[in-house]
Amino acid sequence: MPIAVLNELVEKAVVLTSAERRELLRLLQEQEQEIESNGKKNPSPNIEWLKEHRDEVAGKYVALEDGKLVGQGRNIREADQEAKRNGAQKPLLTYVAREDEELWGGW
Repeated sequence: MPIAVLNELVEKAVVLTSAERRELLRLLQEQEQEIESNGKKNPSPNIEWLKEHRDEVAGKYVALEDGKLVGQGRNIREADQEAKRNGAQKPLLTYVAREDEELWGGW
């Protein structure tokens, strides 16, 4: 990590309350223990869901929250609206490509 980034983190941590700093330290230690015990960082529940259910939703936009499907649709707006109707706060919105689909990206 570049020293400038580390310094910025330290500066931001200074304004935290004692309780907030203890919570930050606890979270960092917990993450470090997970990494050490697993040998790598655990994938997010949303990524795990996508791996398991890819074929079921291929060709659609999906909204996922905490490893659960909370919305889907023909476009990202439909998926987002369904997710909001289902009470999702900050869902992951993504398109799940079909295996035979050629993707293109550019300007």
